Amino acid sequence: MNKKAIATAVVTWLLFLGLYMLFCAKADLAEAVTGGAAALLALWLVGLLRDSFRSPLRLKPSWLLLLWRIPLAMFSESWQLLVALVRTLGGGEEDGVMIEHSFDFPEDAHESARRAWMTFGVCITPNSYLVFVDKDQKKVLIRQLVGKDLSTIDRLFVELP
Repeated sequence: MNKKAIATAVVTWLLFLGLYMLFCAKADLAEAVTGGAAALLALWLVGLLRDSFRSPLRLKPSWLLLLWRIPLAMFSESWQLLVALVRTLGGGEEDGVMIEHSFDFPEDAHESARRAWMTFGVCITPNSYLVFVDKDQKKVLIRQLVGKDLSTIDRLFVELP
C-alpha cells in the first residue's frame, strides 16, 4: 500500500468518524470508540465495493430538466398520502399496488446512469418506490402506496430517453 492510499484511508476514516460523532451528538469515549468501529466498517465496505463503481455515471443534460418537476410531485403525492391517511383513520381502506412497467433503455454509455437516475426519480417522491429492476426482461417493479396508476413523474423517470 502506498502513502497516498494510506493517507486517503485515514482521511476517509476520520470523515466517517466525524459524521458519526455529528449524528450521535455526544462527545464521550464510548461514542468515539463505537464511531471508530463504525467508521472502520464503513471504510472496509467502501473498499469492497470500490471496484463495482469504477465506471463514471454519464448523465444526459436533458435529464436534469426533470428536477424542476420533483417539488410539485412531492407536494401532490404528500397530499394524496395525507388524504389516504384521513380516510383510513375514518374507517376507510386504502390499498396500494405493485406496478410492473417496461422500460426500453438502450445499452449505451448512459445505461448505468439511466438506471441510477430512474431509481432516484421514482424513490424521491413519497408515494412510490422502486422495488426491483430486471435488466434482462427490461421491466421495473414499483410499489405505489396510494393509487392504481403510475404517477406522471415516475413515468417520466422510467421512460428516460
